[in-house]
Amino acid sequence: MQPVLIVRSRLHRPPVVADPVVRSELIERLEAGRQLPLTVISAPTGYGKTLLVSHWVGGRVPAAAWLSLTREENDPLRFVAYLVAAVRTVVADACQETRCCLEQGQPPLAVVGGLLNNDLEALSEPLLVVLDNYQLIESRATHTLLDGLLAHPPGALRLIIISRREPPLSLATLRVRGLLCEVPGRLFEFSAQQCIDLIERCAGRCLSDAEKVRAHECTEGWPVGARLVGMALRHGGRLDDRAPALNDGLHWIDAYLREEIMAPQADEIRQGLLASALVSRCCADLYSALVGENGATDTSGSRTEAFLRATRGGDVPHLTVDGEGKWFRYHSLFRGFLLRQLSEFCSVQAITQLHWRAAAWWEAHGEMAEAVRHAHAAGGDSAAARLLLTHAEALLERHRRHELARCLRLLSLDAVEQTPALLLLKAWLMHHQGRHVETPLVLDRIDALLGADDAAGVVPSAELIGLPGSVTALRSVQSYLDGQAGKAIDYAERALAQLPTDCRHARVLAQSVLAAGRQMSGDLPAAREFLRSALINASGPVAVCQAPLAAALCFIEWMAADLSALQWTAGQAFDLNDSGAGCAGNRALGGYFVGIAHYQRNELAQAEAALLPALEPAYAPLLGYRSEISIALAAVYQALGQAERARGIVDELCRHLERNEDLPALFRARACQADLALRQGRTADAANWARSFDPGPVQFAYRFFNAPHLTLARVWLVQRSSESLDQAEQLLRLLEAQLTAGNNTRFLIEVLALQALLASLRGDQVATGERLARAVALAQPGGLIRVFVDLGQDLVRPLKRLEAASNAPRYFAQILSGLNDDLLLSSGRRQLGDDLTRRELRILKLLALRLSNVEISEELCISRATVKRHTQNIYRKLCASNRREAVARASSLKLISDR
Repeated sequence: MQPVLIVRSRLHRPPVVADPVVRSELIERLEAGRQLPLTVISAPTGYGKTLLVSHWVGGRVPAAAWLSLTREENDPLRFVAYLVAAVRTVVADACQETRCCLEQGQPPLAVVGGLLNNDLEALSEPLLVVLDNYQLIESRATHTLLDGLLAHPPGALRLIIISRREPPLSLATLRVRGLLCEVPGRLFEFSAQQCIDLIERCAGRCLSDAEKVRAHECTEGWPVGARLVGMALRHGGRLDDRAPALNDGLHWIDAYLREEIMAPQADEIRQGLLASALVSRCCADLYSALVGENGATDTSGSRTEAFLRATRGGDVPHLTVDGEGKWFRYHSLFRGFLLRQLSEFCSVQAITQLHWRAAAWWEAHGEMAEAVRHAHAAGGDSAAARLLLTHAEALLERHRRHELARCLRLLSLDAVEQTPALLLLKAWLMHHQGRHVETPLVLDRIDALLGADDAAGVVPSAELIGLPGSVTALRSVQSYLDGQAGKAIDYAERALAQLPTDCRHARVLAQSVLAAGRQMSGDLPAAREFLRSALINASGPVAVCQAPLAAALCFIEWMAADLSALQWTAGQAFDLNDSGAGCAGNRALGGYFVGIAHYQRNELAQAEAALLPALEPAYAPLLGYRSEISIALAAVYQALGQAERARGIVDELCRHLERNEDLPALFRARACQADLALRQGRTADAANWARSFDPGPVQFAYRFFNAPHLTLARVWLVQRSSESLDQAEQLLRLLEAQLTAGNNTRFLIEVLALQALLASLRGDQVATGERLARAVALAQPGGLIRVFVDLGQDLVRPLKRLEAASNAPRYFAQILSGLNDDLLLSSGRRQLGDDLTRRELRILKLLALRLSNVEISEELCISRATVKRHTQNIYRKLCASNRREAVARASSLKLISDR
């Protein structure tokens, strides 16, 4: 072997910057690993690995050797020569035998490794050796030599490896043996405050509150990014309202990124970085499409493989955006630099071609917001509009409407306002967002454009097919909400005559409104028959066609207060027993309707069992009724005496809806919060909601679980002032008239019961009895119980007076029993299971042991019929529907373990 020329400057500890950010938590980790043979520090470029170790070594480690590696040390003998030289900077006469061996030509690596191990073992004092830039070592022979050294580590050796990626050593064995300390890259990320502190220090000034937020957003916890932003701000840069606009300070950032990250890369990698910067996030397949490789990612020599090795190897600042590590994006500062480089060095035609390739890839993979964004960048509004309208029907599906909204925001306002087809999409969004007051203005604009000579705008006339029918379908909704049943039916029938079969969303909407209009006009049988026929003849995706029609039928049964019909329809239409693939969303939606039917019957365990599975994460992309399910489930838990659980569900729902800006659902969720506040005795909270309540134009097509205006009336009744009672009277009178005219029996029952409460508060027993009698007469055929129980104890006396003259004592007994249970649970005077007898507790313990009824009868020497009667009593008292629920609830209440 030729003598190795040792470059001594590579054996010096790098200098520490004058203003280092003290990372005490990382220093503590290094101190914890100080007695272990190996510490591995791995993080991408720019995270301050070398700075951290140099700062720590300089202040706390008296005997430390440092070696800054280069690619030349892929030669294992050269690696050993440099390692020996580093050790000798601390112990001048160390490693003599290894050094002599290296001078004798080409000794076997096994021999060199053994000698090195012996020489290091001979050291009298512990020695820290730092190997920096270990990511440059790709030689398997060098890794094997180091593995051999660490397999039986010399007692004096304390090795620290600094690398941009985890080194390919036998780390798993060292972990198991407890001989390894690791400092992963995530620990190097700056907190928001650390970013701000460093930026202010480098900028020489304080940041405003708005600048602090934007500074952390643009640095994303990247330590060197924070330093670069601070330097840019010092030299004339600034932060605007949306992103870093560092102006004169940009060259500080660009110069560093060019020299440190881009320059070491091969030409193909640099080109790939520029191309992939065009997309907001990237993966191997998308990169192949951008560079024109046609997805050839499995060839070891492909551009894609080389690119992925470079990006994932820590040489490029990026963030993983999925759990599997397939998708990544660049740090915003680095991406901004790449886009500037792309604009400077690539032609407009080349950039346009990249946008078209990206648009095609995103379209093929169903990411229409990204596809439209790139189509717009490549071909403007016209290209983006054509692409969007091609997929409009799919984007109208419930779980993709947020994506549709993003697509429309990408287009210019003029393009949308001058294009009927785009305005129709806007109208659909308003309809689904509950913005019914604004929708007619958009529909009027569409009609005006359709009547003009240039109606096509930037969209071909072929795209206008179905527009008139869709507009008519949306107008039918407005008429229905205005309580104009005849006009709604007329619009819906005209829409169905105009619409082609492939306009599924509009046809389903028109069919639903037509049936709802017939129910509103009092022809419930015709409404049912029409929807059942439509369900039989529906063709197309279940989520688009059958499920909305089935939901419409269930809503009609709900408004008719026919709980038996509602439960049967939900079970049949949504096929609750079907466990096949793709049926999860239908079962969840069916579970919602079954759950609210059980709730109104005061069958709380069955209601919980039907509603709770519908909130599982697996149903999230399939179901748009999660907010309604949450509201219903909160009511169930409140009725079960679990007030905090109920409140937690609704509070979390409101936070979720606020984040997603789902205003119609938030409107109902806030009302549910107020309703719970009333039932939990937090009247001040309910009053605060009532003061901020904005009823808007009152529309009475109530079809969901709760009705916000009725909650408002309840708050006014609880306040009991003369003014609040007058307000409640006016609102309830208006609601009664509208709900009676619209044949909405379910909510008319509640209005009548509230009017009875109002009359009772005013001492008018005649009016109280008359209103309550009407409510009971409407509720009894459907078996509604909770509609009365949820209004509270003020109904007990009026109900008892009415019961005396009634011919339905069993029904009144069910309501009064529910009110009594509700009082005991809400006051804390009774918990579930308190009324279990000793025999029932004994049977409950045997149920927990999974004994059958036959085995229990033999154990207790009683008949099977007696066991069955006791188990039914247990289910009723624990609000359970089966053995498993009863045992689980008894365990949670400590009924089994305590006795």
